[in-house]
Amino acid sequence: MTENPTPEEALAAIKAARGEVGRSLDYHPVWDVVGGIPVAVMVGGQGLPTPWSTLTVVFGILGVVWMMNAWKARYGWWVNGYSPKKARWVSFAMIALILPLMIAGLWTSLWNGPWWLPLVNAVIAWIIMSIGSRVWMLVYRSEVDEADA
Repeated sequence: MTENPTPEEALAAIKAARGEVGRSLDYHPVWDVVGGIPVAVMVGGQGLPTPWSTLTVVFGILGVVWMMNAWKARYGWWVNGYSPKKARWVSFAMIALILPLMIAGLWTSLWNGPWWLPLVNAVIAWIIMSIGSRVWMLVYRSEVDEADA
């Protein structure tokens, strides 16, 4: 049987593990660009006729799930966008910017809005996600570094 660690040893082990997360992350910005694609598909798909708009949401969600699983397979862990206290505000900001784009896309499909609006919204959503996920990662890394200090 192993001995139970003292509280000081347990805290030291936790601190070492947190520090290793940031160092083991050979994160490349291409994840940010690729990560915006499923969201752009969901946003742009809102302007399509009824069965297709639903399918774009399904494919967008499947794309996000696939990316989560690919991340877990590569790094061995996953952090949702809302759990780190400082980084969660970046996630909330991205939602606040993207949700109106999805609603505006419904204008095209439900009330005969301009046909090009969902395409423009998809591009804007992709840009927001690409920049926002990069900012999120920078905030997350700084938060992990602060916890180690």
